[in-house]
Amino acid sequence: MSINGKELDEIYQRQYAGGFEEGRLTYTKANETEFILTMHYIHKFIKEGAKVIDIGAGCGAYTKALSEEGYFVDTIDFHEDNVSRMKELFKESENVNVYQGNAIDLHKFPDDSYDLVLLMGPVYHLHKFEDRVAAIKEAARVAKKGAPIFVAFVLQDAPLIEYIFQSENPAEEINEIGYIRETAQVTENTGSSIFLHAIATIDELTDKVCESIPVTKGPRFAQDGLSQVIREAVNNMSEASYNEWIQYLIATAERPDLMGYSNHVVQTFIKK
Repeated sequence: MSINGKELDEIYQRQYAGGFEEGRLTYTKANETEFILTMHYIHKFIKEGAKVIDIGAGCGAYTKALSEEGYFVDTIDFHEDNVSRMKELFKESENVNVYQGNAIDLHKFPDDSYDLVLLMGPVYHLHKFEDRVAAIKEAARVAKKGAPIFVAFVLQDAPLIEYIFQSENPAEEINEIGYIRETAQVTENTGSSIFLHAIATIDELTDKVCESIPVTKGPRFAQDGLSQVIREAVNNMSEASYNEWIQYLIATAERPDLMGYSNHVVQTFIKK
């Protein structure tokens, strides 16, 4: 059931071909909650005149929002299609630079340069523990002292519920992945019809980061909460009801007892 790095790269290239990422955060209300919650937390940290680096930017949803607010953004992605699309989207922008690059190696970018660092996709696409640490280390290296670093994760349970247990045949799907029934732990997730980018727990990784990199932990928050678990209800909400849902997500974003239901979770770090 194991999969090697080359095969993972091929899956990644297929999954994000054609600018797949461009509409992911906006095409339904349930999907949009991830963007809204993240921007809420970004606005808690960002300061006037901040210089931002968006690592693993996809097609630049956060780059677009922050550049339109007047911030200068260096935006980077690994996938050629995403880079090409961003170059088209931001060709008229005077405060966005688009690069193709790898989150593990940002040698083109100098130390202590950015007031806000976004690492919103790379860590849960990296399969090896040491690569995840390396990506966060690079993000911290380019951050200024005191700067926040937003690192996104996909925990295993919400995708397991959404893509496996809400599929047409969960029993068949679950036999195609590595799964320990006694602990409900996904050990290998590349065999299902939907590839699950998932991490069972982030505590081991975040503790290692704080031991080996000059950062401290900031808030950990759920980006979309229960939105995908009850996505049909969320997508059918009136504007007033949806606003109440967003307020609920903001109010509960840091509650540990709800964290695992969220498809996406951000751990913030602060550069020492």
